[in-house]
Amino acid sequence: MIRYGGGGILSAAALFLLGTLQALHAQKNPFLEQIRNFPQEKIHVTTDRDAYIAGDTVWLRAHCVDAATLEPLTASRYVYVELRTTDNLLVRRIKILQRGGVYAGYLPLPATLAQDEYVLCAYTLYMRNLGGDYLFSKPLSVNPYRQPEKRRRRTAAGPFDVAFFPEGGYLIDGQPCRVGFKALGRDGLSRQVTGTVRDDRGRTVARFASRHAGMGSFEFTPRPGRRYTAECVQTSGGKARRFDLPEANDLTFVLRVEPNDTSFVVSVRSAKKWRPQGLKLLVHRCGTQCYYKEWNPQHASLTFLRDELPGGLYQILLLSPTGEAYSERLVFNRRDDEAEVTMRQEGTLRQRSKVTLHFEVRDTKRRPAQGDFAVAVTDRKAAAPVAAAGIYSTLMLSSELRGVIEDPDWYFAPDNAQGDEGLDELLLTQGWRRYDVPKLLRNEYEEPYYPLEAGQEIAGRIERTAMFSKKKKLDRYTMRLLVPRSGYATSAPIAEDGSFALNGFDFPDSTTFVLRPTVRGRTITDARILITPDSFPEYRTLPRLRQPDPTYVAQARRYIEQRGTADMRNIVIDTVVVTAKPWDDGIDENAPEHRLAARSWNAEQIKEVSAGTILDFIEKMPGMQVMGRRVLYRGHKPAFMVDGRLEETVGMLNKTEDVVGESTNWGSGRMDKNDKRTIHYQPIPTVNSWVDMTGRDYSSTNLERELAKAKRQVDYQDNLDNVPDCLYYPIEQVARIDLIDRNQTTYWGTNLKGGIIAITMKKGKALAEAYAAMPSPDVSVVTPLGYQTPAEFYTPTYDTEEKYRANTPDYRTTLYWNPVVKLDDLGQATVEFYTSDAPVDYDISIEGVSRSGKIIRKQQRFPPAP
Repeated sequence: MIRYGGGGILSAAALFLLGTLQALHAQKNPFLEQIRNFPQEKIHVTTDRDAYIAGDTVWLRAHCVDAATLEPLTASRYVYVELRTTDNLLVRRIKILQRGGVYAGYLPLPATLAQDEYVLCAYTLYMRNLGGDYLFSKPLSVNPYRQPEKRRRRTAAGPFDVAFFPEGGYLIDGQPCRVGFKALGRDGLSRQVTGTVRDDRGRTVARFASRHAGMGSFEFTPRPGRRYTAECVQTSGGKARRFDLPEANDLTFVLRVEPNDTSFVVSVRSAKKWRPQGLKLLVHRCGTQCYYKEWNPQHASLTFLRDELPGGLYQILLLSPTGEAYSERLVFNRRDDEAEVTMRQEGTLRQRSKVTLHFEVRDTKRRPAQGDFAVAVTDRKAAAPVAAAGIYSTLMLSSELRGVIEDPDWYFAPDNAQGDEGLDELLLTQGWRRYDVPKLLRNEYEEPYYPLEAGQEIAGRIERTAMFSKKKKLDRYTMRLLVPRSGYATSAPIAEDGSFALNGFDFPDSTTFVLRPTVRGRTITDARILITPDSFPEYRTLPRLRQPDPTYVAQARRYIEQRGTADMRNIVIDTVVVTAKPWDDGIDENAPEHRLAARSWNAEQIKEVSAGTILDFIEKMPGMQVMGRRVLYRGHKPAFMVDGRLEETVGMLNKTEDVVGESTNWGSGRMDKNDKRTIHYQPIPTVNSWVDMTGRDYSSTNLERELAKAKRQVDYQDNLDNVPDCLYYPIEQVARIDLIDRNQTTYWGTNLKGGIIAITMKKGKALAEAYAAMPSPDVSVVTPLGYQTPAEFYTPTYDTEEKYRANTPDYRTTLYWNPVVKLDDLGQATVEFYTSDAPVDYDISIEGVSRSGKIIRKQQRFPPAP
């Protein structure tokens, strides 16, 4: 219900349609239109813990949700996770592929890290549309493996600044005004301060002290013609500093909000000569319009009852008759609208014993919740409690505000009696600009500049060189892409301006792509390829981490020492002296294609032959005849093999050929210059898009396009010149070529009358060196950031007597990590793990979001604290 001060009580049902996107009073809801034009994402990253030693692995799960409803989203194909220093220097970046609706991965920490302040950042490329203020970040404590001789200490004393924020935006003479303040040191961390406000005549009008993270508030009544200053001093000592307060503005209106346990009361303040006429009050939550009505000057205030409002952050705006914003205020409504989580443990306190955790999750209506969550079990003695952001404070608070919030979980701690007051002071000082409301009211909607990332893409353009004929149009060319490791090939047309974009594929990280322009199947050497580099968002300000308790770090180091050689950081490899070098690095001489070869060429011999591609080299092999894309060996078409795998062409794959005048068995029959085959077939849709681990193709657009093509009968003219794409690989990538005569091909099949040309590609360092040495400007070799290959967290099991009595030491800081624990139809789930050799004293933490957008979180100690 809504209460008007000085008037009656009106029902809220006609004014509030909370949690929906419907129009109010049969009017068009601008927020609904904005969300339709520009839906937004939020991200929270759950990690197995928040404090690490250099060389550890950060196990993580990214929760991507709709900004308005908090329902899980998987529209973005990837989530990017970064490790940065607090000075905003990138240490490592990974790209996590969405698998089964889950973004889960791991971030190995370099063993050489020496600093102890790092920040974990995460985003989708679509989130760049909102800028760096709304990307996820949380501090991590990372300490070196060895105790440094000198530890850098941060002092709380020293220079600091204090900023002052009048409620509603302005001070008004003659009206009681509330002022929030925030004190920060030069290191970006807060400072606890006390202060005194005096006017220009030296009269004290207010005293104040910061409550949390350098923030607080005070109240006083400005007088006309007076100037005010605040003298501040740090509670830790140091010199006092003086700051000017903002000047009063008597030509505007400001909002005054007085929150309490059951409601928040909104009123409008102005100078005595100004009366609020034609003003409008608008309230919205996460893009959902809640209240929009003309302000009635007959009522002194408007009261909103908390019980009738969903939990979350609300923006209250006072608008002029023309829709311009006069004043803004933020309030947070606490509600028990999280999922209810109960947890039961089974197990003993003995070492190397099994512990079973039973979870039950119900929504706010006591119904079984559906979805999944991440669970971590850590050793309390070695995992430091860090003032990082939990999933509730991230999704409900931090993701909605601009700037850095220091220790956001403090405001929601259940035993914190000052949380409400501290949260309101935070909202006095923190900005919120996810939506430009005045523009929305004028039907001026923002649209995303960056699209959703649906798959991997390599884009760029070709540039004419001095030898390039200006009569040649660039759109005559096609850009070919090859992946030497897998044999994958695709192509895309080049536009008139030389630009191209290759997409519809997914490859893991460290995959090398080779690009080369062609025209009618022939490569060209008179164009230069320019690749558009990948772009990533920039963070403006990153959170800082207060110094963790050193006792936790010392215990974590002791665990590493107790593991001894069981920990990779302690393994010392003896010096190895290489006394012989194989004929070719990485080549298995016992492979059939090498043992049965009649003639072979190694990398040095290949280099002596002037050739640009494998096809160019084949043309110079004895007995070979190459005419265009037609390859014959002693009058027959040879088979081609790459790294032990036979390559297949369109003619080979087609099993229902209607051949005119000859058998369709591939490799059979002699060919003369008049031999031509006409084939009628239904082409199979090409899987030229991203594929998940089960092989399912998610590119519905590409698949529909290919299926539409498949409905048409296609006349395919097979001149036996449809050689595989591998023949267009640059010759610099080849380690060896073997020629196998037809009398030695029975190992691979019959009717291979043309023999086999076996190609072995370079790998590892040799391949990288070959790329670096390639002089041709028309060949571009790129290794863009690819998705991370999945890995599973290892946890030992002691289910047999032999394993239980094993001598391998077991001292784990993280005992169990599972990024995806699925709830069954009853909202229940069970996990199991084994205790370590350390005494049992664990923290169990779960975080997730249900399918209906309810936050799932719980932290519990095992065994329970006495």
